[in-house]
Amino acid sequence: MNLSAIRQLRRKFVLIATLSFFLVILFTGGMTALANQNTLRSQAGHVLELIVKNDGELPAPSNGSGGEGRIHATDIFEGLSPEFTLGARYFSVVFDGKGNVERVDVSHIASVDENEAVAYANKAREAYEESLTIAMLDLGSIDTFYYKVDKLNGNKTIVAFLDCSFQQQVNRGAGLNTVVICSVGLLGSFVMVLILSKRAIRPEIENARRQKQFITNASHELKTPLAVIRANTEVIEMLQGESEWTQSTMGQVDRMDGLVQNLVMIARAEEQEDRTSMTEMDVSKVVADSVDPFRAVAKQEHKELECNIASDVRMVADVSAIQQLCTLLVDNALKYCDKGGRVVVEVSQPKRERVTLVVQNSYENGKKAEFNRFFERFYRNDESHSDEGGYGIGLSVAESICTRYGGSIKATWKAGMVSFTCQLRSA
Repeated sequence: MNLSAIRQLRRKFVLIATLSFFLVILFTGGMTALANQNTLRSQAGHVLELIVKNDGELPAPSNGSGGEGRIHATDIFEGLSPEFTLGARYFSVVFDGKGNVERVDVSHIASVDENEAVAYANKAREAYEESLTIAMLDLGSIDTFYYKVDKLNGNKTIVAFLDCSFQQQVNRGAGLNTVVICSVGLLGSFVMVLILSKRAIRPEIENARRQKQFITNASHELKTPLAVIRANTEVIEMLQGESEWTQSTMGQVDRMDGLVQNLVMIARAEEQEDRTSMTEMDVSKVVADSVDPFRAVAKQEHKELECNIASDVRMVADVSAIQQLCTLLVDNALKYCDKGGRVVVEVSQPKRERVTLVVQNSYENGKKAEFNRFFERFYRNDESHSDEGGYGIGLSVAESICTRYGGSIKATWKAGMVSFTCQLRSA
């Protein structure tokens, strides 16, 4: 894994970890708010039940017995503070069997007069009669009031209201504090993940650096013995003449020399480009110039090479990198194109800062191909083309170039054609 891939993996990890923390905090905060709301509703329901059962009055908690038809708070709601009845703000309205107002009690609340109480009660009755849910629960809410509708003796109806504005204000304050605390916690988590992830990938970055250094050093070290073997073989051919053994030796030297050059190409592909080499370039012209040298090869192999290049496609990049990308893809397409098949090169610019390069070739066996492995180094999918040469690293280098320009490359197959689609962004 190269340095760019490691850093990209780190960014994904930080993003996933932060998103996970956010979802957990959001779920925890939401469930806390819901639990507080349910607790308030449950408590309001208990208190309203006391008021309704005591004909619109909230009794004081007591161990003594109440009057006939009345119950004490401790009979239903144990633990109720003796001072609760002094601080509770409630009112009630009683309707007779014909729906006329019989009694209004607003003595326990200062913010609502009798007319407002009747208006609230009428709204509650209408909602109670029309809504199946409220009818089943016998509990609803209007503004800052919870209310309960119940039947009394003589076909009378009582509607009791409890003012929960203070409790709702407390819940809102707690909710706001939760949001602030969770936001700070999320920010802290992001910073910690950012710091710890950097420390976690440090060994991998060092390993990647050493691997790159090894590839570079090995490439240079191999050049000397290869040059000596080549020179010695040439001397033997001069003295004893060419034989199948010297031909085999020279062939293997050429193969090793090509492998060394490709190892150097891998190392260079993973290097950070010099920003001074970046310039606004005509991608259309660069791609066309890169394809031209392959026309003779295609003609010699009886393959059709077709170009569909949009005019004036421009981006900021290193010209040599785009040339290398195009050369690698076209060379790969010609090598693995079916006999008598065709290769198509397309360039377009769907957006101003994005360039799309597509290289296609005929490939009947593509239906069985493992496209997810095409960009692995030294991977060779089609053994039937093994005589075409190559080391299976060209697509890996192409992927590195696309990644360097903030883009991607993917391989797909459809109707007998394999397509390599590159998305590139201006540097």
